[in-house]
Amino acid sequence: MKAGKLIKRILIIFLLMVIAADLIIPISASAEEPEHKVVRVGWFDSSFCYFDTYGRRCGIDYEYQQKISAYTGWTYEYVEDSWPNLLQMLKNGEIDLLSDVSYKPEREEFMYFSDLPMGTESYYIYIDSENRDIAADDPATLNGKRIGVNKDSIQETFLQEWKEKNNVKLEIVPLTMEEDESMEMVVRGELDGYASIYMYESEQMLIPSARIGGSDYYYAVNKKRKDLLDELNMALAEIHDEDPYFNKMITEQRTYDVRTNTTLTPEIEDWIKEHGEIRIGYRDNYLPFCDMDDETGELTGALKDYLAHAENILNRPYIQFVTIPYASTKEALEALSAGEIDTYFPVYLSTYDADQRELRLTDPAMKTEMNAIMRTSDSERLSNDSTVTIAVNEGMMNIETFIMDQYPLTQRESYPGLEACYKAVADEKAECVLVSNYRIPSEEDTLKKYKLFFVPTGESMPFSFAVRKWDTDLYFLLNKTAITTKSEDMDSTLASYMQGDRKVSFGEFLKDNWLIVVAILIVIFSIIIFLLVQKIKADRTASEQKHLLEEAEKIAKLKQTVTSLLDNLPGMNYTKDAKTGEYLACNQAFAEYARKKKPEEVVGLTAAEIFDAEMAKRFVEDDNMALSMDGPYVFYEDVTDADGRKRQIKTTKLKYTDESGRLCVLGISQDVTDNVRINRGSAGSKEEYGKALSTGIIFTHIAQALAHGFEYLFYIDLNTEEFIEYQTDKENGTLREIRR
Repeated sequence: MKAGKLIKRILIIFLLMVIAADLIIPISASAEEPEHKVVRVGWFDSSFCYFDTYGRRCGIDYEYQQKISAYTGWTYEYVEDSWPNLLQMLKNGEIDLLSDVSYKPEREEFMYFSDLPMGTESYYIYIDSENRDIAADDPATLNGKRIGVNKDSIQETFLQEWKEKNNVKLEIVPLTMEEDESMEMVVRGELDGYASIYMYESEQMLIPSARIGGSDYYYAVNKKRKDLLDELNMALAEIHDEDPYFNKMITEQRTYDVRTNTTLTPEIEDWIKEHGEIRIGYRDNYLPFCDMDDETGELTGALKDYLAHAENILNRPYIQFVTIPYASTKEALEALSAGEIDTYFPVYLSTYDADQRELRLTDPAMKTEMNAIMRTSDSERLSNDSTVTIAVNEGMMNIETFIMDQYPLTQRESYPGLEACYKAVADEKAECVLVSNYRIPSEEDTLKKYKLFFVPTGESMPFSFAVRKWDTDLYFLLNKTAITTKSEDMDSTLASYMQGDRKVSFGEFLKDNWLIVVAILIVIFSIIIFLLVQKIKADRTASEQKHLLEEAEKIAKLKQTVTSLLDNLPGMNYTKDAKTGEYLACNQAFAEYARKKKPEEVVGLTAAEIFDAEMAKRFVEDDNMALSMDGPYVFYEDVTDADGRKRQIKTTKLKYTDESGRLCVLGISQDVTDNVRINRGSAGSKEEYGKALSTGIIFTHIAQALAHGFEYLFYIDLNTEEFIEYQTDKENGTLREIRR
């Protein structure tokens, strides 16, 4: 027995230990940090991955890796070397991941490629910017030259194919060093060129010369790490599902610095030195874009800042800009065609119109959102299929071209000056006028004057430099300044010139601010008058307060009289405001009918706030009927009392005006079961009411006859000679009309 108890105790203790273990182990396990895979990543100095001035890792590849890590949970161990050496390390299984690897069938034996590419890149031969022997448009100038390229890279394959295709006898030099070192070999003259991606960033003065090809580039994964490939593909798919344009964005970020490279080709350098100062025509009185300062005669506006920025980024001491103002775009373009200036700003022309004028336009240097100035009474908005008439300031070629491009179905009418355009819109000679959003603040007073308002069109008008069609060197130079200038910088500059300071004469000040001057004089005069009339106002206030007290006493007495009258009248009685429908007073009987304890709880409410919707509607209809009549409105309704008996209620409603001039309705309801009754449904109008009243008198006479037990009754109206015969039903005692 004792042995059995001991065994039971041991089993119980064992079971308790098992249960405790089950509870403790999951808790401790859940508290542990999830394990993150460590991925060995190749790091090569390039635009993909580099260190900034402070030693921080940067670059598109680095940012891409961090985004992938968010999906995979990877942490990275970076292995630094040149790209060719890292590619060999990937083949040997010494690293797990390498970026910027182009697909080649022979590489599949040594590595996996991601399902989705990182992006697309182009490959160029870079040469020294001072090299005059190699021409971009003549591959034969590369004969006998030594061109370096990363060993076993896709660029090496493309360079070999380009060499054979163009029959160029150049020497390909495979390299395994860092790309910066390879570029320096070109600068030192040890190599004539170096084949690399177009996005390559170099501190050296190197320029891309000949394009040798392009391809997609991928992440390459260690052949022994299939687990990483699956997770990588999953992450890339998630990234692209979330943002289908992610690769495009990455590519644009990589190419921006190359596109904005300020290195000039030898041909452009030679042209600038030979040509001398560059004469730039600009539109006068065209702020915030450009204007001639009246005092100094110099250029002001956003164009001034733009040219200063261009001189700074080009950093060429021999580049000099000379600016010349013109009153109109037409005059300036004629000067450009005549060779009096080298370029003109601002211009907006269609490609066709520019070609017809033998002009070429650079990429936009600035832009402005356009607004339609319209009448405040108009609701129509501009669209591509609008057929309205647009007022145009004479000589505004840019605006006319913009209208032709954006609103081809509209008509254009020219007027001498912008204010004349506003007046034409106000006089309904045109539906709108288009104005830059930068001009709106300065035009607010004029718009108020003509009762106009502005509506954004949702379209922007870009402004470019115009050059003669075959001045290609100048075109490329100005185009480089446009590309290297960020649009947000120009937006800020334009905004700063929106409210330019302008000196005005005393007369102009009085003309523009006469309201302020008058207001000041009025304030002074008002203070004097205020001091003089204070005693008069005080006496008048006392008199008014006394009058108000007297009026209040009268109203209180009137209210007491009305309340007393309603309390002493038989039946249910009330009075209400005819305009608002609010009850002004009532007796106790009506308060109980409204389910209130006392009349004070009814006062201030409307029928809709007391009764159901149907009953409230009937009350309003009855009130309106009473208000339409010259005398009292009387009607009858059948109701069932608490004992179940049919009773007839007579309601009288009468309009009246109280002492304050307020129109009111008085209502009196009484039980008149034994009196003459008029059915409410038979009295829907004034005429029906009169007829029902006459019929009620008839039935009164009939009731008196029935009281004497007559079976047949005859009624003759002596005034109208109307004859009516009635008969009593013997079974139910009801009376019915036989003939009339």
